[in-house]
Amino acid sequence: MRGYVVPVAWRLGLVLPLLLAPWLGRADAMARQILFRWRGPLTPPENLVLLGIDEASLDAELADFGPWPWPRAVQATLAREALRKGAKSVVFNIVFAGPSAFGPADDQTFRELLKPWKEKVYLSASYIHQELDGFEQAELRLPQERSYPIGLSQLSLNSFGVVKGIPGSRRLDAMLRHFPLPHPAPLAHVATGVPVPIEERGIDFLGPRGHIPMIPAWSVETVPEAQWRDRIVIVGATALSLGDQLETPFGQQSGSEVLGSAIAGLLSGRGFRHLALGTLVAISAAWLLLCHWRIAASPTALKTVTSIAVLALLSLGITVAAWCSGIWLPGAAFLLVPVVGGSLLATEQFRVETFQRRFLHSVLSRRVSPNLMRNMLRSGADVWTQLGGQRVRCVVLFTDLIGFTARSSAMEPEHLFTLLNRYFEVMAAPVLAEQGLLDKFIGDSVMAEFGVPQHRGDREEALAAVRTALAMQRNLHQLNKELAEEGQEPLRHGIGIHCGDVVAGNLGSSQRLEYTVIGGSVNVASRLESLTRLFPQHSILISREVLDLLSENVRVEALGSHAVKGWPDPIEVFSLIDLID
Repeated sequence: MRGYVVPVAWRLGLVLPLLLAPWLGRADAMARQILFRWRGPLTPPENLVLLGIDEASLDAELADFGPWPWPRAVQATLAREALRKGAKSVVFNIVFAGPSAFGPADDQTFRELLKPWKEKVYLSASYIHQELDGFEQAELRLPQERSYPIGLSQLSLNSFGVVKGIPGSRRLDAMLRHFPLPHPAPLAHVATGVPVPIEERGIDFLGPRGHIPMIPAWSVETVPEAQWRDRIVIVGATALSLGDQLETPFGQQSGSEVLGSAIAGLLSGRGFRHLALGTLVAISAAWLLLCHWRIAASPTALKTVTSIAVLALLSLGITVAAWCSGIWLPGAAFLLVPVVGGSLLATEQFRVETFQRRFLHSVLSRRVSPNLMRNMLRSGADVWTQLGGQRVRCVVLFTDLIGFTARSSAMEPEHLFTLLNRYFEVMAAPVLAEQGLLDKFIGDSVMAEFGVPQHRGDREEALAAVRTALAMQRNLHQLNKELAEEGQEPLRHGIGIHCGDVVAGNLGSSQRLEYTVIGGSVNVASRLESLTRLFPQHSILISREVLDLLSENVRVEALGSHAVKGWPDPIEVFSLIDLID
């Protein structure tokens, strides 16, 4: 059942982020803020200027406008000064709702001062939505003077409360559906004459606070005509003490600065938009198929993780490229498609690979000498998978049971198998304890080498071989005691040890390799073991080469020179009696 669950699980992991895309808006909002900071400020347009009501303009010692809010006639005077000197239009980012607090004459003066430029002045309306004690309260605040073009100053915020864009007609209709027609369009669209799209338009913010050129209200009369001519003038509060501060990707800015970025974007065609639903579905499906194809083609956990990283970087690249082109993509969902789906698959692959590695290690450790296996794992070289060998020097040990062939012919195969395994167990342990290479089991014989694949020096390897042979002798004695208690005949073996040159490497075929050693030295060790039949009282025989290496460390008995098959000259044979500490 698990084999079906895992493929389904990781594939569902690919699809899930796309289904959850609407709930990943906070991540997308954060990413967009980072992109703005990464891109940095843009050059403000030359045809846009702020007429700012800043802290200096509120200072009575510098400007005699009186305390805020100023009379509407004062604000009209400021706008008239800009219009008289050639301003293209004036956009009030101040809502003149209800009658003036300074009386009807103030409203009348406002109308009279701006009457010659009636088509160039734009007033603001605001929409306020509150929830109090479980009740919703919505208010549309329109200016007292309705003969001027009116625009709604409402802006869209993301889930962090950061300004995101200008509402589209769909959202405006939903907000203002309870208010009588006609509904005001967004102020930026009214001021520029750009039609309102159905969906919201993201603002391409120009930069941080103070980036858009500003003329303080107190200095309006001293500004030359060149600074007003053909400019769109936004009149609004910029002083921190007056509030109207909004969070943007570049930090807090006044509402007038945000309006300036919105107007600049509409005039230049810059801005951000969501793709049509059909287009977004098609792109999402293509991305899903690409991720599925790439991840499904990864056979191992490491390659799956690599695919995840590549696809994640690709998703980031696509999202950034789309953002630079003015398109909002669900970047968080696109990023999580390979991350979630691929991680589920990589986790399962890692679990299976870990199990397989443990299993293969367990099998290999019982079929290959641990010393050889450690060297293979440590080196990781191709030499372990290629045919061939190299000349090295090592100590070869052979041990064989004496008279066992006749005994085995009379035994049941099962009993024979069990007895040999018990014998090999006690013979193999000393080889491994001395870091020797347990080469192979041949019938009832054991072949081992000391000095391959790593060599510690001839003398050290010879000592290891001698200690191994003596331990084999002791182990056999203990095994024979156990066999005697079981009513079985004891076992006898012979051991031959020789040191010389061999060729060590992989022997066999490209489909089946065996690491072993071959050469005359192997034959000499085998022949020494065979000579133990001539000397029943001497079960461990060593050659002159071994004795020369250990003359001060071993006690031996010379048995003379003997001709051996396959060797041109007689060899000196010595019986190993004991090891001298």
